[in-house]
Amino acid sequence: MLMSLLAACGFGAASDAERLALDPLTLERTGWPNDYLVCPAERCTAPADRTAPVLDLPALDQLRLWEEMAAMSERTRILGMDETALTLHVEQRSRIFGFIDTIVVHVLPFDDGLPTAERSTFAAYSRSELGFGDMGVNQARLESWIAQVEAVAGTR
Repeated sequence: MLMSLLAACGFGAASDAERLALDPLTLERTGWPNDYLVCPAERCTAPADRTAPVLDLPALDQLRLWEEMAAMSERTRILGMDETALTLHVEQRSRIFGFIDTIVVHVLPFDDGLPTAERSTFAAYSRSELGFGDMGVNQARLESWIAQVEAVAGTR
């Protein structure tokens, strides 16, 4: 009961300012089994769990797609979106105890040398703000959101 009360208050979670400063390209992993990182090959300083796909979508359009998808997800709150930096910061609370997870997406234009290319990729990170393990929730969330973005955008 104490854990659920603490979670409801957001106890143990990083401040909004700290979470808004997170960038998947430069963050340090926790080393705990409660985070998940997807990144284009050799773009992130931390080791990624999988390589991000390249999407047939301009970068800003991709960012707006991530925003729409996050806004439609249950128990989410958009902490901030920066169209200039192409970043989106979201929190999602767990269904029962209200534990906070932070999700960050940094969209990147993809230059494949073609003059008409309007493609993009992304780095995305999801982590639990409290606790050691997450029973695969962060990975499952990102994989689900990526599948939704890919279904709309198309991949190469």
